[in-house]
Amino acid sequence: MRLIYFKLFFVLILSISCNRWNYEDLSKPIDAVSPETYLSLVAVDTIYASQDSIGNAIYAIGDSPDSGFVWDTLDQAFNTITTSRQELHWWGEDPDGSVVGYFYKWSSDTSWTYTTFESGIFYVPIRTDLDIFSFEIKAVDNDGNEDKNPAKLVVPIKNSPPEISFRHLSNPLSADIGGDTSFTFPTRTFIWDLYDQDGNETITDVFYSLNDTCDTCWSRLSGDISSITLANLDPGYKIIYLKCMDIAGAESEWLQFPDSSRPAEAKVWKVNPVIGNVLIVDDYPLDNSNNALSWYKTLMDTIVGNDEYSYWEIGDELPYSSTDITANLNYFKHVIWFAAYNNSASANDTYNAAEASLVNFIMGGGNLFINPIDFEDTTFTWFPLDSIKTLNSSGRLRPGRVLESSIDSTLDLAVSHLIAVRVKGFWPDESEFESVTELYHMADPQNNDGWTGNPTVCSMGQYRISPTNLSGKVVILTLPLHDGYQPKLQGSGSAIKFFQYLFDEEFTE
Repeated sequence: MRLIYFKLFFVLILSISCNRWNYEDLSKPIDAVSPETYLSLVAVDTIYASQDSIGNAIYAIGDSPDSGFVWDTLDQAFNTITTSRQELHWWGEDPDGSVVGYFYKWSSDTSWTYTTFESGIFYVPIRTDLDIFSFEIKAVDNDGNEDKNPAKLVVPIKNSPPEISFRHLSNPLSADIGGDTSFTFPTRTFIWDLYDQDGNETITDVFYSLNDTCDTCWSRLSGDISSITLANLDPGYKIIYLKCMDIAGAESEWLQFPDSSRPAEAKVWKVNPVIGNVLIVDDYPLDNSNNALSWYKTLMDTIVGNDEYSYWEIGDELPYSSTDITANLNYFKHVIWFAAYNNSASANDTYNAAEASLVNFIMGGGNLFINPIDFEDTTFTWFPLDSIKTLNSSGRLRPGRVLESSIDSTLDLAVSHLIAVRVKGFWPDESEFESVTELYHMADPQNNDGWTGNPTVCSMGQYRISPTNLSGKVVILTLPLHDGYQPKLQGSGSAIKFFQYLFDEEFTE
């Protein structure tokens, strides 16, 4: 009896044990689960879809479509208008592994593209004012499985017109030119910025026109270029018009200069003719009555003839484009450039900012006379200096002080009226020139004069361009010829004799 009981008990225990610890056979493979993909887009306006009487799909944008049709929103998950610049975000999830990448495709694509990124900016190739595109993307997991149901969105795309605007400060301000008229010579550069929220890549053309906006008046500039230099302009009053167009044919609003809607800018643009081969550059904006300019014009009337030269009043600012500065100088053979009399930042002379154009002019064979009073650096590209020294630290240079000519004593000049600014003596860096000629130095100092010896105050240099060619000549004079009220160096006869020498002997053709 005991033996039978034991056997029954053992069988019972064994049966219970087998049921309690019975595990699934792990040698059987588990079916792999495909990843899932999610996609997001933020857009702006609602698009509605319907059909016309013959079954063609039609679309409407906004809140009030034509009541003659039965409308529905186009794809209820993604029913908004966007531009052709699409910023999309996506992600994937895989229950039994990890997502390693994605395949995506636009409806305009012929094949899928692989990426490991989870966002992207796309420029959909829109060709009409309104178009419909779809985007699909599917995740790929570490086992190579792809989402069997790619995430998809429908993107209604409304073309946005491009925009064009002049580059900030590229047109002269009335305050800088001292009036409402912008005077130029026959070259003028216009610079603008383009923008299209569909992407600047969609801008295909820029058009410009002078003085008229008729349908046949526009000239086409291919691509999204940002400037144009107009040359050989006829003298007279001008207006330029600009517009741009995108790949879908949408045009920007017109842009023009001058424009009365921008009160800070010049109201009139006038092209002046090029007269003669001499240019007087008035770089003295504080000479409101143009007394200094009138004096220089009188000199040129005597030397080259009445109205046989041109003049350029710069004002407070040079042209925005250095192309225009260079072009203005290159219209002429000789340039007479006078700067402000004041030793202060308020003088606003601009010759330092024009250095590159001045060098181009000289290297091209042009002759330059320049009369800067205040030096802001010890070296100028157009006239390299070894050193400079202030001659009158008191700020006074009294009448009677003589500038001795190193060429001919009959050319001597003398201070005729008190010079009430600090002036400089200088020594050219002769290693930079092919030749250097001293034209004037100060006579021996008198009582209370602040210099010793005979410092140079006017010198001429010339560069070697090639073994057979020299540059034009550049002459610098550091004492002011005019202060805006009266000439300053007439104490030994008129300074016209100095300019007569330059044009007869040095600035010869």
